[in-house]
Amino acid sequence: MIIRSIAALALISLSTLSNQASAATAAAPTRLANAECDVPAYRNSWQDDELQGNVKLAVLVDAQGNVKDTKVISSSGHVALDRASLHASTACKFKPATSGAEPVWAQVQYNWVLN
Repeated sequence: MIIRSIAALALISLSTLSNQASAATAAAPTRLANAECDVPAYRNSWQDDELQGNVKLAVLVDAQGNVKDTKVISSSGHVALDRASLHASTACKFKPATSGAEPVWAQVQYNWVLN
């Protein structure tokens, strides 16, 4: 019997997705640098199907550091992994903005790898 484990890692991008040059966008990388994200659960049935892949998400972070919206930028090719990543990303917590910042888009990537 071969026993495998799965690792799902959340990598936080230090860049925003906005192309607009503004004070809010310029300050965003600092507050987005120290995010805490949950590691999504990997179901046993996915292991049987050997599901792997990388999911890159866009997350909209409000001034309090909460995720308000999520979108898939790059799919893993597996709907189940994409959905699990989207669900986990809603629990990410970012550093709050210092004063009245506009919501900012950031990137979160989940790497699903069988070990």
